[in-house]
Amino acid sequence: MKNYLEKVNLRAKFFVWSMIIILAFGLVASILYYSHLKKILMAEAFNKSEMVLQEVEAIRDYVKEILRPRMYELHSKEAFILEAMSTTYVSLNIMKSFEGRMPGYLYRRVSQNPHNSENRADEFEEEMSDWFEADRNRTFWQGVVKKGSESFFVSMIPDYHEKGCLHCHGSPKDAPPSLIAKYGPVGGFRFVEGDLAGLNSVSIPVSRPLALVTKVSVGIFIGTVFMMALLLFVLNLLFGNLVISRLTNIMGILTKETDDTGPAAGTDHLPGSQDELDHLKESFGDLTRYVSLARKGSGPEPNFIGPYAVEAPLIAGTLSWLYKARNTVNREKVSIKIPFEDTMLNPLYAACWQTEMKVLEKTDRHANLIAVIAREGDTLIAEAVDGQDMGTIIDRQAPYRGKELLPLFHQLCDLLAHLHNMGIVHHDLRPQNFMFSGDGLIKLVDLGFASWREIPDAIFESGISPQGDFRYMAPEQMAGKRGDSRSDIYTLGVLLYQMCTGRLPFEKTRSALKTRLRIKENFKPPGAYSEEISKEMEAVILKAMAGDPEKRYQWAEDLMADLEQS
Repeated sequence: MKNYLEKVNLRAKFFVWSMIIILAFGLVASILYYSHLKKILMAEAFNKSEMVLQEVEAIRDYVKEILRPRMYELHSKEAFILEAMSTTYVSLNIMKSFEGRMPGYLYRRVSQNPHNSENRADEFEEEMSDWFEADRNRTFWQGVVKKGSESFFVSMIPDYHEKGCLHCHGSPKDAPPSLIAKYGPVGGFRFVEGDLAGLNSVSIPVSRPLALVTKVSVGIFIGTVFMMALLLFVLNLLFGNLVISRLTNIMGILTKETDDTGPAAGTDHLPGSQDELDHLKESFGDLTRYVSLARKGSGPEPNFIGPYAVEAPLIAGTLSWLYKARNTVNREKVSIKIPFEDTMLNPLYAACWQTEMKVLEKTDRHANLIAVIAREGDTLIAEAVDGQDMGTIIDRQAPYRGKELLPLFHQLCDLLAHLHNMGIVHHDLRPQNFMFSGDGLIKLVDLGFASWREIPDAIFESGISPQGDFRYMAPEQMAGKRGDSRSDIYTLGVLLYQMCTGRLPFEKTRSALKTRLRIKENFKPPGAYSEEISKEMEAVILKAMAGDPEKRYQWAEDLMADLEQS
């Protein structure tokens, strides 16, 4: 099976595994349904058999307590009228009439030493007699018993001799003459008080109901497999029309040769009804052109934006790329922020990009915030930055200690205080949005999800779900709120935790929102990972990461003050 799957294509593998899953699901569903119906059937049989047994016991009690004493009053103490005074005879005959009205039901009153040989216990009933005698606390038994080709649900209770029973079951000398005359002086005698008199049992046939349950379960299996296979067939048609045909076109594009400067075939811009696969097709067409040029030892001419030549990419932000660039007039080095192409197709993200540009253009300069020099349409020309993104640096150098940590957090807290004072809340202070130069300078280069009190907040107005990285996001943002400056302080606490321990308090997860909120409430304190983290430092981190915004630091300056004392 494994070798076969390795040779077939992806589509065939999908359908093979789908059919295996369908068969497994149908089998499990039918087994569960069979078990459920069988349980109901057995419960019903149990209730019926118990009811019949109790009715028989009521008949026997009536004979012992009402009929027999009355017969002794009407006749002598030596009299024994079998049809009115024998509990076994009366109950058996009444139940024979009942069995005639309810075919299949079977009542048995048996003993290992009966008066009437017809009531002698069979092999199974003898075993059950020994089982009851072995422990007098056993007062009931039930189960399924095979009798020939039929299965019966059997309920069974023991019956023990009382003192009044010994008149007919003790010594033959004391027994009524009519009883001796009918059954003889051997069977049914020589019992003492407390001996097991016999067993009362009711059998209900279950072969036909069980066969019906099996038949219905098989039908459930066949029906489930058929319906799911039909659904799979319909999905196959849709998948083929909507996905496979387009992927085939993409693979065709990748295998075509192109000119040095000519676009790949099939990469012409499609109409406004483009979807994700159409964009993917265009992207693969561009990729083919660049690969073809590289194979021939050539390269594309540099892209120019105004007088600026775009060079190597530095970092991918929330909504834009940051590239190295140079001014072709004076050779000055700069950096350029260019929005993702798809960003401008989405009205919400386009509005966020407009907010980011306005914030960077109009806010006061700060040493740790990238400075904008000019604007070319929807592109920002900014000061040259160098180094690596801070996330990469943290992963390589953490955990940090006090002398290394304080200079970095001085910069972060000072920058955050500056932004908050200007009415700017970042909402997404991941380390990947910072550049870290070789001389230790931190530079914030991305504000894709920022809000500014001077302009409407597009994300807040849209009411969309949380935007950002779950691992750094404050709980109130996870709950669907926009958050405020204290949300940034929470993220600063996560950064502090990460830099002190070398790990994040939360890992990536695709769990449901409620689960992620519970994860936010339960994380190991930083001291659990390192004994070098002081209690004071741990207290600063935990206060910054408090789930309730009211219990956090309210100002970045307060966080920095406590950090210096830790």
